[in-house]
Amino acid sequence: MTSEFAERFKAGFRRHAAGVTIVAASTENGPVGATVSSVTSVSASPPMLSFSMSRSGRSGPKLVESSRLVVHVLAASQAKVAAAFADRSAPRFTAEQGWIVRTGHPPVLDGAMAGFYGRVVRVLAAGEAWLVLVEVDEVSLGDGAAPLLHHDRRFWSLGEALGPAVHAGPAQTLRPL
Repeated sequence: MTSEFAERFKAGFRRHAAGVTIVAASTENGPVGATVSSVTSVSASPPMLSFSMSRSGRSGPKLVESSRLVVHVLAASQAKVAAAFADRSAPRFTAEQGWIVRTGHPPVLDGAMAGFYGRVVRVLAAGEAWLVLVEVDEVSLGDGAAPLLHHDRRFWSLGEALGPAVHAGPAQTLRPL
């Protein structure tokens, strides 16, 4: 594949709006986490989700090797937290960001829309990334806040409803944050 085609592939996926999560775990050296927008439901029985993560990052190896992790679904009000976890040099897991960190337990982000707790059951090499399968054994639900979305290298929130969608709630427009 040419580098031009790789850039076109990336540009195509920047047009795909996705929810934003932070995947976090506790390690011997403290908490570790990363902003991830590739989370998807895999199975309800057993409850499983997946996400992809770069194999070249600092957080990826620690997350996939952890015995237990949590996938936090972020609210629009948590855009600064998501940005901090996407920036290697920004502070992470601070009390000001809403983190509750306890030794031996995955970090908990107060105010997250949902938290999926579980263990990594399979890691598949996929090009320069890993596809990670997580079996979920606990789900925490936060308030029904507006979700945080990622689209074209920016964070967005939902805006005004446009009208009813088929088999779902009302359609929404995006607003940049």
